[in-house]
Amino acid sequence: MNIKIENDVYFISQRLREIDKNYFLMYNTKTKKFEVHNENQTGSTFCLTLPFASLDARSLQRVLRTRIENCEKILADMEKENQILEKRQRKEVIENLENYIDRGKI
Repeated sequence: MNIKIENDVYFISQRLREIDKNYFLMYNTKTKKFEVHNENQTGSTFCLTLPFASLDARSLQRVLRTRIENCEKILADMEKENQILEKRQRKEVIENLENYIDRGKI
């Protein structure tokens, strides 16, 4: 069950509408998470789940960061992070192999 949040302590629901008049905030009682929805989206109004236990300025920052206008930057950041992870994994594999060789297992 979802509960529409129209008023909150930090006025996050109102401030979301300042970003986009079609945004609205829901609380998903099943997942116990806050969700941002957009009534203008076709199919489903769901935009994103906020990863925070409470509503505060981080919620607004997350919404601003994930807007479609920032899609290219988000994808570039993801690609950069994936390259860093891949490099780290390769290094670990090489170190493990070297340790394995040093122990005379090969």
